[in-house]
Amino acid sequence: MKSDFIRVTRRRESVWTVLRGPRGLCLLTFRLKSHAVAYARAISFSGKLALFVDDGNGIAIRQWSSSLTYPIVLN
Repeated sequence: MKSDFIRVTRRRESVWTVLRGPRGLCLLTFRLKSHAVAYARAISFSGKLALFVDDGNGIAIRQWSSSLTYPIVLN
């Protein structure tokens, strides 16, 4: 991963956390993954940072800029 980036990861059963950088600075925590991803996308875009979102196995997957669109409904 790059030296400065945004990552969405699952911390506990029902909590998704948005982290920044290799030290894992916690920015915000959400109950819904879609909310965490929307927030992370906004931070990533504004700071021109790489965005990683964990898959079901906890592996960080790079999200390319073409995929940085916002959902119409957050559920």
